[in-house]
Amino acid sequence: MLEWMNNGAPLTCPTLLLDNGSRNTALLLALPDVTPDLWPRAALSAETPVEQALHFLKEHRLPQPGRTVLCSMGESLSGKETAKRREERMLLWKKALLLAQGRPERLSALPLTFPGADVLLKKTQDAFGSAFVAHSGAAVVLAAMSVPAVRERSWREGITILWAGYGHIQAFLVYQEKILGLYEQHSALSREAVLDDLSELRLNWLPDEQVRARGGHGCICGNFPEEAEGFRPTWILGPCRARFEGCGRLLSPCGDDALARCFGLLFGLSLEERA
Repeated sequence: MLEWMNNGAPLTCPTLLLDNGSRNTALLLALPDVTPDLWPRAALSAETPVEQALHFLKEHRLPQPGRTVLCSMGESLSGKETAKRREERMLLWKKALLLAQGRPERLSALPLTFPGADVLLKKTQDAFGSAFVAHSGAAVVLAAMSVPAVRERSWREGITILWAGYGHIQAFLVYQEKILGLYEQHSALSREAVLDDLSELRLNWLPDEQVRARGGHGCICGNFPEEAEGFRPTWILGPCRARFEGCGRLLSPCGDDALARCFGLLFGLSLEERA
C-alpha cells in the first residue's frame, strides 16, 4: 500500500485534502515528516465542509495548510439536476480531458470547474488561500493508478476503473495512464443495467443520450485504439464495491474507502511535482 509515497517528491508543507461526497466530506491533513497512518483525518458534513474543516483544524490545534486540494461531483451544491445540466456536464468533461490530454493528474490544474464545484472552490480559497479543485472522477482514477500493478497493466492494455459510490457510479476507460472514455450514472440503476452499459461503452457504441435517458449524467466514447483490446481488466473501488463482486478485482488502494479519493489527490500531486 502507498508504495508511491517512498518514490515521490517529499511533502514540503501541510497539505489539506477534502473529498466532498454525497454523504459527507472526508478530510485528510498530510503533514511533512509524519507517517501517513498518523495524519489527522475526519468525516465532515457534505453541506458545510469548509466551515467544519476550519473548526477541526482549530479544535485540534493543527497547522493551517500551505495548499489545499479538493474533489467534488459538484451537484451537491448546485441545486436540482436537469437534462440540460447533465448534457453540459459531459461537454465540460470533454473539454477538460482535451486540455489535460487525458492525464488525470492534470485535471486539478485546469481553469475549469463543474457546476457547484466553483462555489466550493471559492469558499475554500477564501478560507485557506491556495486551493485547487478536481472532479471526483479524477481522484478515483488517481487512487487506482497509485497501485503499481494497475498502472503497469494500463501500459499493456486498456483497463476499466469503476467507482461504486453511495450516490453515483463512475467508470473510466484508461490506456497508458490516460482517460479515453468515461461513464457517469446514479447508483439507483440496477447492476445488470450498469453492466450492459459498460459492455457497450467498451465497444465504443454507447449513446450518451441513452445514459441520460436512464437518469445518468452521460458518457464519453472515442476512437479507442485497437491495442487497448476492449478494456476488459477491471478494478472496482468505492464504499459499495461489493455490489459488483465478480465483475472485476475489488480494490482499496489505501486500506480505507473513505479516504481513497484523498490519497488519489495526493498521488496526483506527487506526479505533477515529479514532472
